[in-house]
Order: sequence, then C-alpha cells, then structure tokens
Amino acid sequence: MAPSYSGVWNISTQYQYASVWPFDANLGTAGFFMGGITTGRVDHIQKIIPESAGNATDFGNLVSASEDGMGFSSDTRGIYTGGNQASGSRNQIQRFDMTSAGNGTDFGDLTTQPSTASAFSNNVRGIVAGGYDTVASAASNVIQYITIPTDGNAIDFGDLTATRNDYPSSSASSTRGIIAGGDRAGSRSNAIEYITISSAGNGTDFGDLTVARDSMFNGVAASSTRGLFAGGYTGSRSDVIDYITIASAGNASDFGNLSAGKNKGASLSNSTKAIFSGGFTSSTLQNVIESVNMASTGNATDFGDLAYAIYTGAACCSGTPAVQNEDGFAPAAIGLFAGGLNAGASRSGITYVNITTDGEGAMFGDLSIKKHAQYGGAANTTRGVFMGGYESSNHEFVTFSTKGKATNFGNSIDNANYNGGTTSNETRGILGGGTTTAASKSNAIEYITIASVGNSTDFGDLTIARTENLAIAGTTRALFANGFNASNANVNTIDYITIASTGNATDFGDTSVTRRAGVGSSSNTRALFAGGTVSSNGDQNVVDYVTIASTGNAQDFGDLSTATRFATAVSNKTLALHHASGDSVSTNRLDKFTIASTGNPTDWGDLASVNYNSFSASNSHGGIA
Repeated sequence: MAPSYSGVWNISTQYQYASVWPFDANLGTAGFFMGGITTGRVDHIQKIIPESAGNATDFGNLVSASEDGMGFSSDTRGIYTGGNQASGSRNQIQRFDMTSAGNGTDFGDLTTQPSTASAFSNNVRGIVAGGYDTVASAASNVIQYITIPTDGNAIDFGDLTATRNDYPSSSASSTRGIIAGGDRAGSRSNAIEYITISSAGNGTDFGDLTVARDSMFNGVAASSTRGLFAGGYTGSRSDVIDYITIASAGNASDFGNLSAGKNKGASLSNSTKAIFSGGFTSSTLQNVIESVNMASTGNATDFGDLAYAIYTGAACCSGTPAVQNEDGFAPAAIGLFAGGLNAGASRSGITYVNITTDGEGAMFGDLSIKKHAQYGGAANTTRGVFMGGYESSNHEFVTFSTKGKATNFGNSIDNANYNGGTTSNETRGILGGGTTTAASKSNAIEYITIASVGNSTDFGDLTIARTENLAIAGTTRALFANGFNASNANVNTIDYITIASTGNATDFGDTSVTRRAGVGSSSNTRALFAGGTVSSNGDQNVVDYVTIASTGNAQDFGDLSTATRFATAVSNKTLALHHASGDSVSTNRLDKFTIASTGNPTDWGDLASVNYNSFSASNSHGGIA
C-alpha cells in the first residue's frame, strides 16, 4: 500500500510509513545520523526525535556512501560535507530538508577535501575547521564556511592555531564555535580553541580538555550555554564526558561518563539533551544511543538504538540552540550591516539589528564575496541593495524577510566604484562620488530602480569630485556631504538632488566640520552627519544636522560616544544607530540617537561583529515615506 496523505491510515500503515511523515515542528525537533561504516561505507540518514527516547528510523540517503564526513544544520536544512568515499576524501557539500524525509542533494564544494574535521553552525553559517586533506596528503588548519540557506561553494574563513584532524570535537552557541582535542600539529591534544562565527578570522586559545584525546564523538553537543565533548582515544578508548561554558574561556570540567569507552561515534543535541550514538568499543561496533541532561552533570543513560550500528558517522539536529531562528525575525524595523574590514581584511558577513529594541540582533547572511568601501546602501521596505565596493563593481541585494546570501543585482556604470555615498528613497537607489577607474575622485552620480534588477544609469554630477563622502535621503531629496576632493583636501560641502529626476547636484550648504570618512543617517525630514577624519587627520566625534527640505549650513546636534572614522549607520524614521567604531577604534557599540531631538547618544548595545567601512541598509529609513 503506497502512502496517501489524503486518506486515513490504519495503525499498521502509519507505522510502516512513519519515516516519510511530514515533520511537524510543534511535535518536537529532529536529529540525524549520517553515513559512517557498518561492514563498509553506508549512505544512510537515520532520524530520532531527541525529546522522545526511542530507536532511530530510516530517513533517506546521502548522495553516496561515505564515512569521516562532517554534519551541521540550520533549524530546517541539514548539511553533510567532506568525508571519504570510494574515490577518497571529497569536497562535496550536500543538503537535505529536515522537515520531510528524503535524500541528500548537491549544495556546492568545500575549498579543500577534508575528512575527520570539526564542524558546527548557527542558523546562517556552517563552519568546517581542519581535517585531513587528501589532496595535500596532510592535516589542515583551514577554516571555511558556507551560508546554509543559500546553495554555493565554501569561502575561506581563517586558520586554526595549528593543524587539527582525527575527529576534534565541536561545540557552538549562536555566536561562538569551539574546536577541542583531536590530533593537533601531529600529537594527540587537549587544546581547545574558538572562533566568532559571524566574523571571519583565526582561532583563539580557549583552554584545555581534562585529558588529551583524539577520535572523539563527531558533532555538536551543546545547550545555549554549555558545550560537551565525549569519548575518544587516549591510548585506549575513553568514556570521559567534559563540559565548558561556551561564553567564558577556560579549562573543561568533568561532566560524567559514557556507558563504555568509545571512539568515532556521532553526537547531537536539542536545547536540554546531549545524545551520543554509535562508535566503537574495544571489541564491538555500537548501535547504542545514550543521552545526558546538559544542565546537570552525570553519566549517560540509555536512549535507544540506531537502525544500523555505525562509527565514523556525522550528525546534526534541528533543535540545537545555536541553529534556532530568533523570535520575532524579521523585525518591523530592521537594519543591516554588511561586509567591511576587520583587522585589515575584507569580510562578507551581514548582521542585522532590530532598530527599535536595544541589543536585539544577530547574523543575517553573507555578501556574495568579501568586500568593503562604500558608505551606506539603498533600500525599500522589502529589499536592501549594496552598490559597488572596492573588490567588485557589482551591486547585490537581499530580501529583509529572508536570511541567506546576497544575490547579484547588476553593475556600476564604471568598472570600479568605491568609497562613494549610497542612499535611496523607496524607489531609486543613488550612488554619488567615490573612486572609479575614470577618476581617483569622482563627481558622477548613478542610480538604480530598487524593485527591479539591472545595471546603474547615469544621473548627473556632484558640484565637486570627491571620495569618502557620505549620502542620506528624505523622501524626495538626496544629500551628499563631505569627502576628500581632487586637491586631496577634506571638504565641508553639502550637495542635493531631487531623486525622481536626473541632472546635476545643487549646493545645499556646509557641514560644521571639514571632514571625510564620516557617516550619515536620516528621518523623513532631518539628516545627521557624524564622525569622520578632520583635516589634521584626527578622528572626531561631532554630530551635526540639517533639515532636508531646506538649504543652509548644518547645526550642532551632539557628540558620538567616541571619535571615529569609517563608521556605519542605520535608521528608521525616529532613531539612528551609529556604529561607534572605525579603523582606529575597536568596539562593537552602537550609539542611539533620537533624530528629532538634539543631544548625545545612549548605548543601544553591541553588534555581532566589529567591522568598519561596511555597507548598510534599512527597511524603514528616512527615504521611505
């Protein structure tokens, strides 16, 4: 009898086809064990419900039989990557929908061909760290990442503190990834290191495990605060379970013990339970699934059995706290900070903030490449567009309601356009000034229609050529202010255009400070200009303002919390959030201003990563009526 979702099944039919029922998130999360070895490599995907002890059931199949691969997920999409197949280690990334039974499909490729690596994720980024690279015939220190909601190839993230392979264990919160143990630099290790998931870079020392070991359980076992590392090989198979507090660097503590010494098993977790499956004891391939409650300490207890006894498998779970989508995403007033520089290197990450709620934000996705060097962005209520940049003249866009990787929109008129000012009303995106291949300081203005896709169109010219200038908009006018002119001098000039038309800019007035590399924000009626570098090359904290519909010189508004240049800002129609950081200031603080008043800012909270010279966009900025 074939499954039929339109009729009523009797109990025996329900049981027979249990593995193909559509997944209902309200009934619990789903955990998966993927690949591994029984008597040979297998392609099985096995499923459990972590909230309900019981045996695993068949879910589907990987693209091909594989062992030594790595798993992670978002709350809806499972990922299996790397590993050893008949042809050796593979760079293939494959995905499957965790909400309904089915097989893996191709996602893209890793930058290397690793097996026995560490892997973890939040709900946007998946990280693979280290492993044994068959092509190089050596252990690797490479960290690479993918954007889970969007198919594509992995991108380099940074490097571990040393090479790691032979199953270092993993743990993660939504912001921090942990790599522990394994074979480090050629020796069995107790070292733990961490990365910040939203900000590419190298690993940093965290502390030590209670005992050095490799061949540990493969997969993330973590609550929102604790990470667990289990089993492995010390010279004999280990039953040790260690734990750490993810947010606080330090050494691991003893948690309890597995039911037996095991290595090369697979682990996963929901918000309360860590689950360990399979592996190998001194003499027996295991089908045992056991679990612990992560909030306490103690020994593992029986959970059920795998459908197939395996070791060298991988695991993931839709219920791991790190992969959960935030409550209330997407907020009604969302601001995006995209790309930029950190420690002198370009980044691709996009983070978001809820403009109206202090301290509320997280990771949103990634630009298509790592890039920086454009001031501002264009947006209507549904779409944000990041125009140009130093590394590419391409414009790319995101949809505010959907996390993932940005999509190509079109190209700038010039082959390069960076360090200009970008702004918009709800219809047109405007880019003015900057550095182009045609001129080191440009006076060109170009525009796009936000709701469509396509290349820029010529609009007209600014009153002077300049770079490192800012731009803001009301509903009808766009203003361009400050910058670095053709004589290599900072300027205080403000220009304006009428967005719905085309033509050259008109003089508006002057800012109170002669500067470049400042930042702007606006309501429907008022524009704020903040920070930047003054003629003496010193950073400053001055904030001044103008009324967009009039002309005239800017007036004093207040001061940023710290003097800064190359900063970024987002706003809705009442609040402006200015990132109080630049290339000489390392802080992730956001200053909050009430645009209709004057005065110094209050502290909104912190961004997920400290980048400067980045793009920005908001679905409720002052250019939207």
